[in-house]
Amino acid sequence: MPVFWLIRNWGLMLVIASSTFSLRAQSDTQLWLDFQTSYPFANRYLLENTASYQTLLSQEGKWRNISISPTFEYSLFRKLDFLSEIPLGYTNQQEGTSSFEISPMIGARFYVTQNRRFETRLVWRHQTRAFRQIEANDWDISNRTRLRAELFLCLNGPNLSSDNLWSAFLHLEEFFVYDQQVDERYANRRRGQTGLGYRLNYKHRFEVSFTLQSSRNELEGEFISTDNVIQAKYKLYFNQATPVN
Repeated sequence: MPVFWLIRNWGLMLVIASSTFSLRAQSDTQLWLDFQTSYPFANRYLLENTASYQTLLSQEGKWRNISISPTFEYSLFRKLDFLSEIPLGYTNQQEGTSSFEISPMIGARFYVTQNRRFETRLVWRHQTRAFRQIEANDWDISNRTRLRAELFLCLNGPNLSSDNLWSAFLHLEEFFVYDQQVDERYANRRRGQTGLGYRLNYKHRFEVSFTLQSSRNELEGEFISTDNVIQAKYKLYFNQATPVN
């Protein structure tokens, strides 16, 4: 089947894409570390917060970012979730410039397949970004839309709710900024992410992944940089909920 062919070959596709982008664009390696807490309640609601540290591993053009992302989700139907989030982040760059960003978001997640060994989702998100260069005391405000396809494959269990579960995943995402020029670390972007997850039990979950992302700092033209992102995430869940039928 074409879908399973895609899953078996996602690593090869990312390697080929990485080589292609490296020929055309500057390439850097980043490290992202995430700690996520999740609190579901009333079988339909989820409060979540992710604390993140991100940095460029090379010294040239070095920057560091810390952020928090409070999230609220509501399960409208069995296959459709409403999403909202207010990320806040601070970035410090090596040359002495720093910036602050707040980017409230709304969106939706649609489950194409659910509670199976192979799970697929489509995610739409829209953000309004308020981006401030602190030294210049200057604010830029723009909007962007993000579209993402998510694929999960359970390696040793029937679905993603199984304990002691190893899973593999592939996410493909496209960013669209369309209302003004935004000259900063990126304007438009696309990502391909693949990795492994381990669910010890309901409370403790872990992920390691590799992301290939290409960026450009204007709305049009070719992508001018490619980033290789190494990411580790620990998820801590509270208040185990009964699945909604």
